[in-house]
Amino acid sequence: MSFDTNRYKIIFAHFTGIDNHSHCVTFGATFSENEKLEPFIWLIEKFLEAMGSHKSICIITNQDLVVKIAIQKVFDISTHRLCMAYYKETF
Repeated sequence: MSFDTNRYKIIFAHFTGIDNHSHCVTFGATFSENEKLEPFIWLIEKFLEAMGSHKSICIITNQDLVVKIAIQKVFDISTHRLCMAYYKETF
C-alpha cells in the first residue's frame, strides 16, 4: 500500500500485489480526506475483507507512522512491513 496527495490534498491509496502468475495486479484503490488512524484501519480491514481474510505476509509502504500503526492493529505479527523512503528530487 502506498499513498500520495494530489493538488486537492486528497490522499490516494492503492493496493498492488503479485498474482499467481507473478504479475503485478492492482487489487484496490481509494481516496481519503485525512491521514488519521481510524480511516486507515477501516481501509485495511475492508481490503482484508475483500481478499477473503487472506493476510499478506509482506507489506511495502512509505515511512508514514499512521500507516505503520494501522497495519500493526489489523495484521498479526507474521506480517512484515517494509518501508520505502520517499524522496522528492528538486533540480
